[in-house]
Amino acid sequence: MKSPVSSVALVAASLLVPVVPAHAQSADATTLDGVVVTGSKRDTPYLKSDLSVTVLDRQALKEAGVTEFRDLDKLAPNVKFNVMGQLSNMFISIRGIESNPFLVNRASVYIDGIPFRELSNAVLNQVESVEVLRGPQGTLYGANSESGLVLVRTRGPADTREGEVNVRSTWFGNGNGTAVDGFLAGPLGKDGTLSGSVAFMGSDEDAYLKNLTPYGARGEVKEGYLQGKLRWRPSDYVTVNALAYHLRTRAPGMFEYEYLPLDTGLYNRTYGDRLNGGRHAGDFTYINDAPKRTEKDETVAGLSAQWQLQAGTLDVAASYRSEEASSAGYDFDMTASSALAGYIHDKKNAWNAEARFSSPSDQALTWMAGVSTYRIDKDSIQGTFVGPALRGLDSYNLAPRQTSKGEDYSVFATASYTLPALPKLTASLGIRHEQARRSTEQRAGFLDLGAGGLVRYRDAALAHTFSATLPRVSLRYDASDDLSFYAASAKGYIPGGFNLAAAQSDVINDKVLRYESERMWSHEVGFKMNLAGGRGHIGGALFHISSDNWQEIQVATDANGRPISSDYVGSDASIRSRGAELEGVFEVAPGFTLMANVGYVDATYTKLWVSPQENLHGKRVKLTPHYTGYLAARYQFDSGIYARVESQLTGSSALDERNRAFQPAVAVLGVQLGYERGPWSTRVFVQNLTDKRRINGLIFDNLAFGRDGNYYGPVDSPRIVGAEVGYRF
Repeated sequence: MKSPVSSVALVAASLLVPVVPAHAQSADATTLDGVVVTGSKRDTPYLKSDLSVTVLDRQALKEAGVTEFRDLDKLAPNVKFNVMGQLSNMFISIRGIESNPFLVNRASVYIDGIPFRELSNAVLNQVESVEVLRGPQGTLYGANSESGLVLVRTRGPADTREGEVNVRSTWFGNGNGTAVDGFLAGPLGKDGTLSGSVAFMGSDEDAYLKNLTPYGARGEVKEGYLQGKLRWRPSDYVTVNALAYHLRTRAPGMFEYEYLPLDTGLYNRTYGDRLNGGRHAGDFTYINDAPKRTEKDETVAGLSAQWQLQAGTLDVAASYRSEEASSAGYDFDMTASSALAGYIHDKKNAWNAEARFSSPSDQALTWMAGVSTYRIDKDSIQGTFVGPALRGLDSYNLAPRQTSKGEDYSVFATASYTLPALPKLTASLGIRHEQARRSTEQRAGFLDLGAGGLVRYRDAALAHTFSATLPRVSLRYDASDDLSFYAASAKGYIPGGFNLAAAQSDVINDKVLRYESERMWSHEVGFKMNLAGGRGHIGGALFHISSDNWQEIQVATDANGRPISSDYVGSDASIRSRGAELEGVFEVAPGFTLMANVGYVDATYTKLWVSPQENLHGKRVKLTPHYTGYLAARYQFDSGIYARVESQLTGSSALDERNRAFQPAVAVLGVQLGYERGPWSTRVFVQNLTDKRRINGLIFDNLAFGRDGNYYGPVDSPRIVGAEVGYRF
């Protein structure tokens, strides 16, 4: 989906305990026994996995108070989720490999086996487990997984009847919210071969940020979610699963992306009296004249089957995902002045299918082979509202429609062999060959910029096929039943694409018109270890990553900083990232558990030409914290009362590729107090206890007035106080 910055450019021009990679973190189960990693597409015991991965079960997520995707990053080292507002898509940075908010996600998310290359921050509802894999996963998952992967498995059908209902209320500086979610599962027939489940969620929440002008409705987010699953087991050897869900979001008074000035004092001195009628913006308030509205609908359906054969296991799966989103009211000048307002409408349809065969896992040689395909179609329309005092949301001048298609076809295979002469040593090799066809079209037409004139768009139809071969090699040494070491090297990539902006020019340069595929190599060594006879575990990794043909977006501006062309993607760049990470959990005493993680990363551009004269060599990679850390302590009394305190540490982050501004290092505190006994549970909690203001995405200049001394960026959530009651049956 295009971001507002893309849209604007288009319009304007046209720790106490160190910690390990993967664990089911719960107060009563700190040992690694039974913890399974599924990211290798084969159920693998955690200690025998040759990758850096954090595994979180339902209890761990519940104890950490995770209800949204944006909350997951604190539980995994060297992982940062960036969002451009309360409603925006999520952009995932892992190990210094940032996901450009206006270009592409370099980390993929799979929910119940369905790929999400662009992920909205929907409620993380009724989740069974989450795995966060760090490092390239292209050998098994293909393009757009070069920095890592997040695998989510939601709760599904059960053999016995079970259910749960939770009600939650929250309060923050600019409003409050309420939410209810539930789950019901059980058998659907007397013979036990068919079972099903239903999960639901409904919420109504005010906007975290408040618009101080009277032009629009009070911002709020209303979400509704309904999911159904079926599981059919006609025999002991065959399982068939089906899934469908719909997510509906309505947000009157809110635009998908919201930006506030980094320095509110400077902003108020610049515009408070001159354009804003004496009103002053604050840490979580802003001043826009454009009325706003956002609507999103997402529908997903999937079907999978597994056959257990004597020679191995056959898995097949197919899915369909449709998303449509409209967002109106982006204020180009960030003030109460009447100028341009922006509009975005995107529609996506994606299909995914895979078939693979896996050999039995109890042999010295294990292998897997498969084929997969992924297809996505996108339509995008952008527009402007030109004129004074906006009175409605339906009078936008629309730019020509842009469409794009992606078709990926892959074959892949992996093999692992435990040497008979060295039974503690296992070598693994994987390879994937992928062809990715990318095509895009633009219709001829004009866009009205009011006083800025008309921008002309030409007919354009572009297509190209990119290909890549993605190997992965690893060695694992099992030093004992409680300690293992591994080393791995892997390649990742993102296919190239096209710059439609170049097609608007009379002079078309083929090198500008098409940018090339991004390639990356990652090397790491790591370990995993049980502690104190199963009372905890610890582990970590060292890594070194290099990437060439790094894809970076550019926006040409005039001398005053105003955009004079639409966004342009170049691949004449490269980066280098290196660092370390630790994570773990330890039960200090019965009922008292400590959990911690820490990550360090040094990520810089080794080449990034932003003009023929300027190379950003040596600048820090944007949106990548210098370090991350997390420490949580939880104590549960025999009576069922528990308390938890946590601190999430984030090092300084460059907020753009030029390193013009940084989000300083920050510690965000959270506390919980609750009670669990029998079917009932209740808790009160505070997130961001000290009400820290954090910029959580890319910054830019004022897109209407140019360089006014201010930088603008998205602000993360304020202090949130909440209470929750749950009942299980």
